[in-house]
Amino acid sequence: MMIENEQKTAQVAGLDGFAPPDYSANTIANIPATVAALLGAPFVGLPPLRPALWEPVASGVRRVVLFVIDALGLNLVEQERPFLTPLLRQAAIVDQITSVFPSTTVAALSSLWTGVAPAQHGMVGLNLFFPEYGVVGQTLNFSPAFGKYPDALVDAGLDPAAFLHGPGFAEQLAAAGAPTYAFKGYEIVDSVLSRMHGRGVKASYGVVSVADMLVQMRELLERQAGERLFVSAYWPSVDTLSHRHGWRGTAVAAELRAIFHQLQTEFLAQLSPAARRDTLLLVTADHGQVHTPPDQRIYLEDYPDLAQMLLMPPTGEPRVVYLYARQGCVEAVVEWINNRLGAAMQAWRADDALAAGLLGPPPHAPQTRARVGDVVAAMRAGYILLTSRARDAEKADKMVGRHGGMTAAEMQAPWLAFRLDG
Repeated sequence: MMIENEQKTAQVAGLDGFAPPDYSANTIANIPATVAALLGAPFVGLPPLRPALWEPVASGVRRVVLFVIDALGLNLVEQERPFLTPLLRQAAIVDQITSVFPSTTVAALSSLWTGVAPAQHGMVGLNLFFPEYGVVGQTLNFSPAFGKYPDALVDAGLDPAAFLHGPGFAEQLAAAGAPTYAFKGYEIVDSVLSRMHGRGVKASYGVVSVADMLVQMRELLERQAGERLFVSAYWPSVDTLSHRHGWRGTAVAAELRAIFHQLQTEFLAQLSPAARRDTLLLVTADHGQVHTPPDQRIYLEDYPDLAQMLLMPPTGEPRVVYLYARQGCVEAVVEWINNRLGAAMQAWRADDALAAGLLGPPPHAPQTRARVGDVVAAMRAGYILLTSRARDAEKADKMVGRHGGMTAAEMQAPWLAFRLDG
Protein backbone atom coordinates (compact mmCIF):
# COMPACT_ATOMS: atom_id res chain seq x y z
CA MET A 1 0.00 0.00 0.00
CA MET A 2 0.98 3.65 -0.35
CA ILE A 3 0.67 6.52 2.08
CA GLU A 4 -2.25 8.56 0.83
CA ASN A 5 -0.23 11.72 0.29
CA GLU A 6 -1.96 14.76 -1.09
CA GLN A 7 0.25 15.40 -4.11
CA LYS A 8 0.35 19.16 -4.59
CA THR A 9 1.85 21.10 -7.45
CA ALA A 10 3.95 23.91 -6.06
CA GLN A 11 1.77 27.02 -5.95
CA VAL A 12 4.33 29.51 -4.76
CA ALA A 13 5.69 32.44 -6.70
CA GLY A 14 9.18 32.69 -8.09
CA LEU A 15 9.66 29.21 -9.57
CA ASP A 16 10.77 30.49 -12.99
CA GLY A 17 14.21 29.09 -13.70
CA PHE A 18 13.78 26.23 -11.23
CA ALA A 19 12.94 22.56 -11.78
CA PRO A 20 10.70 21.69 -8.81
CA PRO A 21 10.27 18.00 -8.00
CA ASP A 22 7.12 16.03 -8.78
CA TYR A 23 6.90 13.66 -5.83
CA SER A 24 3.88 11.90 -7.31
CA ALA A 25 5.86 9.99 -9.93
CA ASN A 26 9.20 11.42 -11.04
CA THR A 27 11.79 11.76 -8.27
CA ILE A 28 14.42 9.58 -6.70
CA ALA A 29 12.12 9.37 -3.67
CA ASN A 30 9.77 7.30 -5.86
CA ILE A 31 12.45 4.67 -6.55
CA PRO A 32 11.88 2.55 -3.43
CA ALA A 33 8.18 2.07 -4.24
CA THR A 34 9.23 1.17 -7.79
CA VAL A 35 11.69 -1.46 -6.55
CA ALA A 36 9.07 -2.80 -4.16
CA ALA A 37 6.58 -3.11 -7.01
CA LEU A 38 9.16 -4.90 -9.16
CA LEU A 39 9.83 -7.37 -6.33
CA GLY A 40 6.17 -7.79 -5.43
CA ALA A 41 6.65 -6.36 -1.94
CA PRO A 42 4.06 -4.26 -0.07
CA PHE A 43 5.29 -0.73 0.50
CA VAL A 44 4.25 2.28 2.58
CA GLY A 45 5.58 5.55 1.20
CA LEU A 46 5.43 7.65 -1.94
CA PRO A 47 4.03 5.98 -5.08
CA PRO A 48 6.25 4.40 -7.79
CA LEU A 49 7.76 6.23 -10.71
CA ARG A 50 5.57 6.77 -13.76
CA PRO A 51 4.89 3.43 -15.48
CA ALA A 52 6.95 4.16 -18.60
CA LEU A 53 10.11 4.17 -16.47
CA TRP A 54 9.80 0.58 -15.25
CA GLU A 55 6.77 -1.39 -16.42
CA PRO A 56 8.34 -2.29 -19.82
CA VAL A 57 11.12 -4.19 -17.98
CA ALA A 58 9.10 -5.49 -15.02
CA SER A 59 8.06 -8.94 -16.20
CA GLY A 60 9.50 -11.72 -14.03
CA VAL A 61 11.96 -9.49 -12.14
CA ARG A 62 13.17 -11.04 -8.88
CA ARG A 63 16.48 -9.20 -8.43
CA VAL A 64 17.02 -5.45 -8.62
CA VAL A 65 20.41 -3.72 -8.55
CA LEU A 66 20.36 0.05 -8.01
CA PHE A 67 23.64 1.84 -8.78
CA VAL A 68 23.65 5.47 -7.57
CA ILE A 69 26.50 7.59 -8.91
CA ASP A 70 26.73 10.71 -6.77
CA ALA A 71 26.35 13.95 -8.81
CA LEU A 72 25.82 12.21 -12.15
CA GLY A 73 23.63 15.02 -13.41
CA LEU A 74 21.79 14.78 -16.69
CA ASN A 75 23.95 17.66 -17.95
CA LEU A 76 27.06 15.54 -17.46
CA VAL A 77 25.52 12.54 -19.21
CA GLU A 78 24.54 14.70 -22.18
CA GLN A 79 28.05 16.17 -22.34
CA GLU A 80 29.60 12.70 -22.36
CA ARG A 81 26.94 10.99 -24.47
CA PRO A 82 29.32 10.27 -27.42
CA PHE A 83 31.53 8.22 -25.08
CA LEU A 84 28.64 6.63 -23.17
CA THR A 85 26.56 5.64 -26.20
CA PRO A 86 27.81 2.01 -26.46
CA LEU A 87 26.57 1.30 -22.94
CA LEU A 88 23.44 3.43 -23.29
CA ARG A 89 22.45 1.36 -26.31
CA GLN A 90 22.27 -1.69 -24.05
CA ALA A 91 19.71 -0.01 -21.80
CA ALA A 92 16.07 -0.89 -22.28
CA ILE A 93 15.03 2.49 -20.86
CA VAL A 94 16.96 5.77 -21.11
CA ASP A 95 15.08 8.64 -19.48
CA GLN A 96 15.32 11.18 -16.70
CA ILE A 97 13.97 11.82 -13.22
CA THR A 98 14.73 14.52 -10.66
CA SER A 99 16.34 14.75 -7.29
CA VAL A 100 14.47 15.86 -4.21
CA PHE A 101 14.61 19.36 -2.79
CA PRO A 102 16.96 20.20 -1.26
CA SER A 103 19.15 18.39 -3.78
CA THR A 104 21.80 17.53 -1.24
CA THR A 105 23.27 14.09 -0.61
CA VAL A 106 22.04 13.55 2.94
CA ALA A 107 18.46 14.40 1.98
CA ALA A 108 18.54 12.50 -1.31
CA LEU A 109 20.08 9.31 0.06
CA SER A 110 17.68 9.41 2.98
CA SER A 111 14.82 9.46 0.46
CA LEU A 112 16.35 6.50 -1.37
CA TRP A 113 16.51 4.57 1.91
CA THR A 114 12.99 5.44 3.06
CA GLY A 115 10.88 6.06 -0.04
CA VAL A 116 9.59 9.40 1.22
CA ALA A 117 10.48 13.04 0.60
CA PRO A 118 12.80 15.18 2.77
CA ALA A 119 9.99 16.91 4.66
CA GLN A 120 8.57 13.46 5.43
CA HIS A 121 11.73 11.78 6.72
CA GLY A 122 13.11 14.92 8.39
CA MET A 123 16.64 15.01 6.90
CA VAL A 124 16.17 18.36 5.20
CA GLY A 125 19.74 19.60 4.81
CA LEU A 126 23.44 19.37 5.48
CA ASN A 127 23.56 21.83 8.38
CA LEU A 128 20.52 21.71 10.65
CA PHE A 129 19.54 23.44 13.87
CA PHE A 130 19.02 20.98 16.70
CA PRO A 131 17.23 22.97 19.41
CA GLU A 132 17.30 20.01 21.76
CA TYR A 133 21.12 20.29 21.83
CA GLY A 134 21.35 24.04 21.30
CA VAL A 135 23.60 23.66 18.28
CA VAL A 136 23.74 23.66 14.49
CA GLY A 137 24.95 20.23 13.44
CA GLN A 138 26.50 18.90 10.26
CA THR A 139 24.64 15.77 9.20
CA LEU A 140 27.35 13.93 7.29
CA ASN A 141 29.32 13.29 10.46
CA PHE A 142 26.82 14.54 13.08
CA SER A 143 29.28 17.03 14.45
CA PRO A 144 28.61 20.59 15.63
CA ALA A 145 29.05 22.90 12.64
CA PHE A 146 31.65 24.99 14.49
CA GLY A 147 34.23 22.19 14.65
CA LYS A 148 35.10 18.65 13.69
CA TYR A 149 33.86 16.40 16.47
CA PRO A 150 32.57 13.30 14.64
CA ASP A 151 29.44 11.70 16.11
CA ALA A 152 29.28 14.30 18.89
CA LEU A 153 25.52 14.64 18.44
CA VAL A 154 25.18 10.91 18.99
CA ASP A 155 27.20 11.28 22.19
CA ALA A 156 24.77 14.04 23.15
CA GLY A 157 21.81 11.69 22.78
CA LEU A 158 20.81 11.55 19.10
CA ASP A 159 19.53 8.06 18.27
CA PRO A 160 20.54 7.01 14.72
CA ALA A 161 17.85 4.32 14.60
CA ALA A 162 15.09 6.83 15.32
CA PHE A 163 16.33 9.96 13.52
CA LEU A 164 14.61 9.35 10.18
CA HIS A 165 10.85 9.45 10.43
CA GLY A 166 9.14 6.28 9.25
CA PRO A 167 10.41 2.78 8.47
CA GLY A 168 13.53 2.01 6.46
CA PHE A 169 13.12 0.73 2.92
CA ALA A 170 15.20 -2.37 3.65
CA GLU A 171 12.99 -3.10 6.65
CA GLN A 172 9.93 -3.13 4.41
CA LEU A 173 11.61 -5.41 1.87
CA ALA A 174 12.84 -7.74 4.60
CA ALA A 175 9.29 -8.08 5.93
CA ALA A 176 8.30 -9.28 2.45
CA GLY A 177 11.13 -11.82 2.29
CA ALA A 178 13.44 -9.84 -0.01
CA PRO A 179 16.86 -9.14 1.60
CA THR A 180 18.82 -5.98 0.90
CA TYR A 181 22.60 -5.86 0.36
CA ALA A 182 24.38 -2.49 0.47
CA PHE A 183 27.71 -1.50 -1.12
CA LYS A 184 29.52 1.76 -0.34
CA GLY A 185 32.97 3.09 0.52
CA TYR A 186 34.65 1.31 3.42
CA GLU A 187 35.21 4.62 5.24
CA ILE A 188 31.45 5.29 5.49
CA VAL A 189 29.99 1.79 5.62
CA ASP A 190 29.65 1.93 9.42
CA SER A 191 29.00 5.68 9.77
CA VAL A 192 26.07 7.10 11.71
CA LEU A 193 24.39 8.12 8.45
CA SER A 194 24.83 4.60 7.04
CA ARG A 195 23.32 3.13 10.18
CA MET A 196 20.31 5.43 9.75
CA HIS A 197 19.93 4.35 6.15
CA GLY A 198 20.73 0.69 6.72
CA ARG A 199 17.86 -0.27 9.00
CA GLY A 200 16.87 -3.75 7.87
CA VAL A 201 19.84 -4.32 5.55
CA LYS A 202 20.96 -7.95 5.61
CA ALA A 203 24.63 -7.21 4.87
CA SER A 204 26.75 -4.14 4.10
CA TYR A 205 29.99 -4.30 2.13
CA GLY A 206 32.72 -1.68 2.34
CA VAL A 207 34.73 -1.14 -0.84
CA VAL A 208 37.89 0.77 -1.72
CA SER A 209 37.24 1.53 -5.40
CA VAL A 210 34.50 1.31 -7.99
CA ALA A 211 36.22 -1.76 -9.43
CA ASP A 212 36.19 -3.39 -6.00
CA MET A 213 32.51 -2.58 -5.65
CA LEU A 214 31.54 -3.97 -9.05
CA VAL A 215 33.51 -7.17 -8.48
CA GLN A 216 31.96 -7.70 -5.05
CA MET A 217 28.48 -7.04 -6.45
CA ARG A 218 29.08 -9.52 -9.25
CA GLU A 219 30.29 -12.15 -6.80
CA LEU A 220 27.23 -11.61 -4.61
CA LEU A 221 24.87 -12.08 -7.54
CA GLU A 222 26.70 -15.27 -8.47
CA ARG A 223 26.56 -16.63 -4.89
CA GLN A 224 22.92 -15.72 -4.51
CA ALA A 225 21.82 -16.79 -8.00
CA GLY A 226 18.08 -17.28 -8.04
CA GLU A 227 17.50 -15.40 -4.77
CA ARG A 228 14.92 -12.64 -4.72
CA LEU A 229 16.89 -9.61 -3.52
CA PHE A 230 17.72 -5.94 -3.75
CA VAL A 231 21.26 -4.57 -4.14
CA SER A 232 21.97 -0.91 -3.37
CA ALA A 233 25.31 0.50 -4.53
CA TYR A 234 26.58 4.06 -4.02
CA TRP A 235 29.76 5.65 -5.36
CA PRO A 236 30.84 9.29 -4.68
CA SER A 237 33.88 10.05 -6.88
CA VAL A 238 32.06 12.08 -9.55
CA ASP A 239 30.66 14.31 -6.83
CA THR A 240 34.04 14.73 -5.14
CA LEU A 241 35.74 15.69 -8.39
CA SER A 242 32.87 17.95 -9.48
CA HIS A 243 33.13 19.90 -6.24
CA ARG A 244 36.82 20.46 -6.90
CA HIS A 245 36.84 21.04 -10.68
CA GLY A 246 33.23 21.79 -11.61
CA TRP A 247 30.99 19.33 -13.44
CA ARG A 248 32.63 20.24 -16.77
CA GLY A 249 36.09 19.37 -15.45
CA THR A 250 38.30 17.09 -17.52
CA ALA A 251 38.94 14.82 -14.56
CA VAL A 252 35.18 14.52 -13.96
CA ALA A 253 34.61 13.35 -17.53
CA ALA A 254 37.50 10.91 -17.28
CA GLU A 255 36.14 9.50 -14.03
CA LEU A 256 32.66 9.00 -15.48
CA ARG A 257 34.06 7.22 -18.54
CA ALA A 258 36.13 4.99 -16.28
CA ILE A 259 33.10 4.09 -14.16
CA PHE A 260 30.97 3.20 -17.16
CA HIS A 261 33.81 1.25 -18.74
CA GLN A 262 34.22 -0.81 -15.58
CA LEU A 263 30.46 -1.24 -15.29
CA GLN A 264 30.61 -2.86 -18.71
CA THR A 265 33.81 -4.88 -18.39
CA GLU A 266 33.85 -5.89 -14.70
CA PHE A 267 30.14 -6.33 -14.13
CA LEU A 268 27.85 -6.68 -17.13
CA ALA A 269 30.23 -8.64 -19.36
CA GLN A 270 31.22 -11.17 -16.70
CA LEU A 271 27.93 -12.19 -15.10
CA SER A 272 26.92 -15.79 -15.72
CA PRO A 273 23.50 -16.62 -17.22
CA ALA A 274 22.38 -17.83 -13.80
CA ALA A 275 23.32 -14.52 -12.15
CA ARG A 276 21.64 -12.54 -14.94
CA ARG A 277 18.35 -14.39 -14.76
CA ASP A 278 15.40 -12.22 -13.66
CA THR A 279 17.80 -9.36 -12.82
CA LEU A 280 17.29 -5.66 -13.49
CA LEU A 281 20.04 -3.02 -13.21
CA LEU A 282 19.00 0.59 -12.56
CA VAL A 283 21.50 3.46 -12.81
CA THR A 284 20.76 6.97 -11.56
CA ALA A 285 22.11 9.80 -9.39
CA ASP A 286 21.15 11.50 -6.18
CA HIS A 287 21.50 14.96 -7.79
CA GLY A 288 23.58 16.93 -10.29
CA GLN A 289 25.85 19.93 -9.79
CA VAL A 290 26.04 23.54 -10.92
CA HIS A 291 29.09 25.76 -11.46
CA THR A 292 29.44 28.45 -8.78
CA PRO A 293 31.85 31.16 -9.96
CA PRO A 294 33.51 33.66 -7.59
CA ASP A 295 31.50 36.59 -8.97
CA GLN A 296 28.27 34.91 -7.83
CA ARG A 297 29.19 34.68 -4.16
CA ILE A 298 27.00 36.65 -1.77
CA TYR A 299 28.28 37.37 1.72
CA LEU A 300 25.74 38.01 4.45
CA GLU A 301 28.15 40.35 6.21
CA ASP A 302 27.81 42.76 3.25
CA TYR A 303 24.11 43.19 4.06
CA PRO A 304 23.93 44.17 7.73
CA ASP A 305 20.30 45.29 7.45
CA LEU A 306 19.36 41.73 6.45
CA ALA A 307 21.62 40.16 9.07
CA GLN A 308 20.02 42.31 11.78
CA MET A 309 16.64 40.73 11.01
CA LEU A 310 18.04 37.22 11.62
CA LEU A 311 18.23 35.47 14.96
CA MET A 312 21.27 33.37 13.97
CA PRO A 313 23.42 32.59 10.90
CA PRO A 314 21.72 30.63 8.10
CA THR A 315 21.54 26.86 8.23
CA GLY A 316 21.12 24.49 5.28
CA GLU A 317 24.00 25.11 2.89
CA PRO A 318 25.15 27.76 0.42
CA ARG A 319 22.73 26.73 -2.38
CA VAL A 320 19.64 26.42 -0.15
CA VAL A 321 19.45 28.28 3.12
CA TYR A 322 17.11 28.16 6.10
CA LEU A 323 16.78 31.50 7.86
CA TYR A 324 15.61 32.03 11.42
CA ALA A 325 14.06 35.49 11.64
CA ARG A 326 13.77 37.68 14.68
CA GLN A 327 10.26 37.97 16.09
CA GLY A 328 8.01 39.86 13.70
CA CYS A 329 10.58 39.94 10.88
CA VAL A 330 9.58 36.93 8.75
CA GLU A 331 7.69 38.87 6.08
CA ALA A 332 10.35 41.57 6.06
CA VAL A 333 13.12 39.01 5.44
CA VAL A 334 11.21 37.45 2.53
CA GLU A 335 10.47 40.83 0.97
CA TRP A 336 14.01 42.12 1.50
CA ILE A 337 15.60 39.11 -0.21
CA ASN A 338 13.19 39.02 -3.15
CA ASN A 339 13.40 42.79 -3.71
CA ARG A 340 17.13 43.27 -3.15
CA LEU A 341 18.62 39.92 -4.17
CA GLY A 342 15.88 38.48 -6.37
CA ALA A 343 18.22 37.96 -9.33
CA ALA A 344 20.37 35.70 -7.14
CA MET A 345 17.83 33.84 -5.02
CA GLN A 346 14.18 33.30 -4.30
CA ALA A 347 12.84 33.34 -0.76
CA TRP A 348 9.61 31.89 0.58
CA ARG A 349 8.05 31.76 4.01
CA ALA A 350 8.91 28.29 5.27
CA ASP A 351 5.22 27.57 5.85
CA ASP A 352 4.49 28.40 2.20
CA ALA A 353 7.35 26.26 0.88
CA LEU A 354 6.15 23.33 2.96
CA ALA A 355 2.48 23.81 2.07
CA ALA A 356 3.37 23.93 -1.63
CA GLY A 357 5.16 20.60 -1.35
CA LEU A 358 8.61 21.77 -2.43
CA LEU A 359 10.21 19.53 0.19
CA GLY A 360 7.54 16.85 -0.11
CA PRO A 361 3.83 16.32 0.48
CA PRO A 362 2.25 15.78 3.87
CA PRO A 363 2.38 14.10 6.30
CA HIS A 364 5.62 15.76 7.35
CA ALA A 365 7.99 14.57 10.05
CA PRO A 366 7.31 16.30 13.38
CA GLN A 367 10.80 17.86 13.41
CA THR A 368 10.71 19.27 9.87
CA ARG A 369 9.05 22.60 10.62
CA ALA A 370 11.68 23.53 13.22
CA ARG A 371 14.54 22.41 10.96
CA VAL A 372 13.65 24.65 8.00
CA GLY A 373 13.51 27.85 10.02
CA ASP A 374 11.17 30.71 9.09
CA VAL A 375 12.35 31.43 5.55
CA VAL A 376 13.58 29.07 2.83
CA ALA A 377 15.76 30.57 0.08
CA ALA A 378 16.94 28.76 -3.07
CA MET A 379 19.78 30.13 -5.18
CA ARG A 380 19.45 30.96 -8.84
CA ALA A 381 22.13 30.42 -11.53
CA GLY A 382 25.46 29.72 -9.77
CA TYR A 383 24.95 31.93 -6.74
CA ILE A 384 25.85 30.86 -3.21
CA LEU A 385 25.19 32.56 0.11
CA LEU A 386 28.10 32.60 2.57
CA THR A 387 28.36 34.24 5.96
CA SER A 388 31.85 35.73 6.20
CA ARG A 389 34.34 36.60 3.47
CA ALA A 390 37.30 36.16 5.82
CA ARG A 391 36.14 32.75 7.02
CA ASP A 392 34.42 31.29 3.95
CA ALA A 393 36.18 32.60 0.83
CA GLU A 394 39.16 30.24 0.95
CA LYS A 395 36.94 27.20 1.33
CA ALA A 396 34.69 28.47 -1.47
CA ASP A 397 37.70 28.64 -3.78
CA LYS A 398 38.03 24.87 -3.39
CA MET A 399 34.35 24.21 -4.08
CA VAL A 400 33.87 25.09 -7.74
CA GLY A 401 30.79 22.89 -8.13
CA ARG A 402 27.88 22.68 -5.71
CA HIS A 403 24.36 21.40 -5.31
CA GLY A 404 21.42 21.67 -2.93
CA GLY A 405 19.34 24.10 -4.96
CA MET A 406 16.50 23.62 -7.40
CA THR A 407 18.00 24.51 -10.80
CA ALA A 408 17.79 21.97 -13.61
CA ALA A 409 21.52 21.27 -13.38
CA GLU A 410 21.15 20.21 -9.74
CA MET A 411 17.80 18.49 -10.06
CA GLN A 412 17.84 16.48 -13.28
CA ALA A 413 19.28 12.96 -13.09
CA PRO A 414 19.53 10.15 -15.66
CA TRP A 415 17.40 7.03 -15.37
CA LEU A 416 18.83 3.93 -17.05
CA ALA A 417 17.26 0.48 -16.85
CA PHE A 418 19.08 -2.65 -18.08
CA ARG A 419 17.33 -6.01 -18.23
CA LEU A 420 20.35 -8.29 -17.72
CA ASP A 421 18.72 -11.46 -19.04
CA GLY A 422 17.39 -9.77 -22.14
